[in-house]
Amino acid sequence: MSVKYLVSGGEGALGKTVISMLLERGEKVRILMSELSDTRIYRNNPNIEICYGISTDKDSMREFFELEDPRSAILFHTDEYVSLSDSTNLTMRRVNVMGAENIVDMCLKRKIGRLVYLSSAYALNPEVKGEDITIHFDRNKVEGEYAKSKAEAAAYVMEKVALNRLNAVMVLPTFIIGPGYSQDYEINKVLNSYLENGTTPLKGGGRAFVDVRDVASAMIALAEKGDPGAGYIVSGDYKTSGEFFQDVNDIKGIEAPVKTASNLIMSKSLAKLIDFYYKVTHKEDPRTAYTLFRENPDARFENNSTGILPESSISFKDSLKDTIHGAQHGGVQAASAAVQNTTEKKASTISAMEARLKQQSSVTKQASSVSVTPAQAPSPAKPAFTRPAAAAAQAAAGSKAAEGAEAKPAESAEAKPENPFKSIIPPKTPLQGEVKQSPLPSEPVKSIIPQMPPAKPVTPPDNPFEFKPQTSGEDGEKSE
Repeated sequence: MSVKYLVSGGEGALGKTVISMLLERGEKVRILMSELSDTRIYRNNPNIEICYGISTDKDSMREFFELEDPRSAILFHTDEYVSLSDSTNLTMRRVNVMGAENIVDMCLKRKIGRLVYLSSAYALNPEVKGEDITIHFDRNKVEGEYAKSKAEAAAYVMEKVALNRLNAVMVLPTFIIGPGYSQDYEINKVLNSYLENGTTPLKGGGRAFVDVRDVASAMIALAEKGDPGAGYIVSGDYKTSGEFFQDVNDIKGIEAPVKTASNLIMSKSLAKLIDFYYKVTHKEDPRTAYTLFRENPDARFENNSTGILPESSISFKDSLKDTIHGAQHGGVQAASAAVQNTTEKKASTISAMEARLKQQSSVTKQASSVSVTPAQAPSPAKPAFTRPAAAAAQAAAGSKAAEGAEAKPAESAEAKPENPFKSIIPPKTPLQGEVKQSPLPSEPVKSIIPQMPPAKPVTPPDNPFEFKPQTSGEDGEKSE
């Protein structure tokens, strides 16, 4: 089908609200969802197409960005991870920063007509003030890991708008509340700490809240009316900690006034002592439970979208009422079911482990009760061969020896053991008719080469120039 609207983060509360509003207008929507997400609410709808993938993996989004007419398509990026904890959260950084950068890169590569990006008002540089607010993001100027991740991603979007002519518009809401959020969402944790656990809220601090349905309406309106590269703040009512929980008491029919915690809890000098107290008493620490009102307590944002975005149609009390209903009936039941399943699995695992230990102990007792005499004691085993072939040959030889032990009598114990080292050269067999001769006595070896007769001494010839004395007579006297 020909798709014009794309939505990432269809499993979240904001994504579901945007999709619902688009379907009410009769639009066709393509949704990017994880394979682990629950897609039952979108099945059997001819105007919905689901593509499985995640924003942190570009390769998984190829099918999501394959469109017939990408230049006329509009993408709503609603996927985000919210955590107000002071500790570093790598998952939040991957989703909020790397996921947003991948979406922007794919929009440029596939030439998507417009990107409507969900940012946060808390990602704005608080030093930039005035009626005509200049959109500026610096992660070093904001507080909290969530605000830093959103500021870094928003700066990347603005960079691509300036350098690569990305057609993007940015929505900057304050803290979003309303129905449809999961149990681990910050506002649901705050409400359950107050209503279920009875944790005393903090005295100071506050937040500006906006309903999820108003943010969805703003995103759809900005898809057509927003200026490229512009950011629009969507803010609701600002509530201090006391005002917020007083409205909670009014909705739940609690007549008692709101009791706030002492200012000593926020003292830095007593931080270690306070942590030790809540650790020993196993009570919930208000500083952890109500982080929502400690981060940016005095941050107030003016709505700069007058005349462009529709007016907020949902009051704060109505939005808070729907939020409480979702936290107590939706998230609480799901959490209790998960805890029950975990407890049952843990109990079954412990039971199986105990049964196995009992069986093992009984076997050990039976083995220890049997007495073994020295005659019955097995002889120490010989070291086995490490090679499989040698071990198999040894086993086969052992089986043959066992079979022959019944048929043949036992050999004498004084028999000499067979030499284990045998020559691999076969012995020489005598030929037929060959007579064996006794060895001859040793004689000197005669050469078969004829020998030359000994040479006679050669007398050198006389030297004619040598003087020799004359001899005369047989007596050898000299003659003169």
